[in-house]
Amino acid sequence: MLKAYSIFKDLDSKACEILRNSGIQLELSTCEERPNKEELLKLLNDYDILIIGVREKLTEDMLREINTKKIIATLSIGVDHIDNSFFESDLIKVINCQTSNVISVAEHIFSLILSLKKRIIEANDIAIKGGTKRDLSARSNDISNSTIGIIGAGKISREVIKIVKAFNMKIYCNTLNPEKHQDLLKEGVEFTDLNNLLTISDIITVNIPLNEENKNLISKDKIKLMKKTATFINTSRAEIVDMNELIRHADENTTFNIGLDIDAENYKEILNVKRNNVIITPHIAGVTKEAIKRMDVELANNIREYLRES
Repeated sequence: MLKAYSIFKDLDSKACEILRNSGIQLELSTCEERPNKEELLKLLNDYDILIIGVREKLTEDMLREINTKKIIATLSIGVDHIDNSFFESDLIKVINCQTSNVISVAEHIFSLILSLKKRIIEANDIAIKGGTKRDLSARSNDISNSTIGIIGAGKISREVIKIVKAFNMKIYCNTLNPEKHQDLLKEGVEFTDLNNLLTISDIITVNIPLNEENKNLISKDKIKLMKKTATFINTSRAEIVDMNELIRHADENTTFNIGLDIDAENYKEILNVKRNNVIITPHIAGVTKEAIKRMDVELANNIREYLRES
């Protein structure tokens, strides 16, 4: 019988049932704290299957200590917290969740867009202080009939497109392999190069995974291409964007809006000032109550299917 350990003590009961009905001896964490590197390595050696999250960093040196086959199951779409050597190893199978939080992230993208364009947070602060609409630093804007540029053509981008169509927006998309996404043409999407997308879009959303190819993709030069009235949304990894230059651009152009859902710990110095044209959330887009439940169940099903096929 395979032994599995979840670092999450509140793994959904349906997910637990799926795993146990698959002949897996499942143990849930009883600890309040997430495991450190030494504890993670011990868990990897003690169990056949380890269920982790994005906060668990698996480094190349840890792989050298593993001598038997393991399944590493991560409750996330992204896998950049796991060193590439794990994917290349014959001993390791990495399983992630590819669909469960797609809707949640797409909704969050639009919550950021609408909050910025309608100046919701600024207006709330003014109302609390007893102010009126005359105290707004600028008028709010509609998003209907504007132009949106979507970077990436994966599952999140496709869900965003569904929402966009309700606002009658012109849709541009940049992706490395547009020939693989020709079905989007029927949805009114027009493929274009990155520079043109950044230049013509009123709203820009980044929906791509972090890898070596797209690290700092939105560089200082790319940021300068954007309209001074553009709204830039990033719910992907912060490292895809030159964060220092992005915030500087917002400070120099108060009509330029930024919505970020990122791990902000590495950017405390530039993000510790409240700005009317910048909204930051601490990487919460994909962790709604509903998404977490779906992710738990999806991961359990993916583990079960892999074991059936292997």
